[in-house]
Amino acid sequence: METASYNKKDLILEKATTMFTKYGIHSLSMDDIANECGVSKRTIYKFYQNKADLIDKIIGVKIANFKREITAITAASENAVVELPHFFEYYKLAISSYSPTLIREIKRYNLKISLGFSRIDSEVILPFVFKNIERGQHEGLYKETLDREELSESILNMLNYIFTDDSVTDIENVHRTLDFFGKLLMHRLVTVKGLDLLNAQNL
Repeated sequence: METASYNKKDLILEKATTMFTKYGIHSLSMDDIANECGVSKRTIYKFYQNKADLIDKIIGVKIANFKREITAITAASENAVVELPHFFEYYKLAISSYSPTLIREIKRYNLKISLGFSRIDSEVILPFVFKNIERGQHEGLYKETLDREELSESILNMLNYIFTDDSVTDIENVHRTLDFFGKLLMHRLVTVKGLDLLNAQNL
């Protein structure tokens, strides 16, 4: 019985996460989620106090997924010069799953959602960038004079600016801007040794 309840709770969270990413939160009702899951609203409320509680759990899932993918990127990358471009590729993939409606809500309308997604910045992206710079310096691939803390904050601010800039009208433009920023950043970071690696990988 406990396993069945756990599976149902898990199913609701999984379906709600997909719907939230696709449709945003304002247009998504608990009735919609119940219909998609094939359960009653009463069943949903057995596991989640209200819509806000469900949103909080959804954001938790997204943070956990982001952490898992970033950890895998680090483990699979032989050095910092390889690792950072792989991060940019995953970042593009991650934001591609967000619907325009959700992006608008993150930008302007829903403070709770905005604050929730900011946890990805503080708990995942910022520590990753800091460690990547540190790694690159230890490997002799990044300049020793780089201020890791200041630069990490600047990179995060730029990623947020690109993602939330109203002048960037579609996801393809976001990708192009991220590619351009990533290339500029790599050439700002690397030593001569690191540049040789960049050139070898056509980055």
